[in-house]
Amino acid sequence: PAQQEEFRDVFKMIDVTRDGNISVLELKQVMESIGSEKTEEELYDMINKANPAVDGNTEITLDEFMGVMAEAEFYYLFTDTFNALDKYNSGFVRAADLDRVLCGMRDLISDDRMSIIDVEDKEMLVDYEQFSKMLLGASL
Repeated sequence: PAQQEEFRDVFKMIDVTRDGNISVLELKQVMESIGSEKTEEELYDMINKANPAVDGNTEITLDEFMGVMAEAEFYYLFTDTFNALDKYNSGFVRAADLDRVLCGMRDLISDDRMSIIDVEDKEMLVDYEQFSKMLLGASL
């Protein structure tokens, strides 16, 4: 609840026109203000990823923004957890360690994504940043 309120506050700060949507221009302005300049194509891509069911989006709604922020939180939770398993800071974890950590989350992961966890070679090394993206359904 508190985090959702923070996300809503951030949305309101970005939505300078107060129309309930974040436009390409508003997104561009906020990205520039944090030192991350993006091309117009990159901005449209970011907006379209917020709701891939609609092609050609030009705005992000509050609900879409909340979904993007929740997904980002999950991504960082995954990478932070896997980073803790990575004793040598290599970017990889053993499949057995990954399986052990994710065993409590199996119900949240779709069957097609589970196949990468259920491997025979438990010593296999897994790139956990790519794995985290894959769990969230992001393109690799």
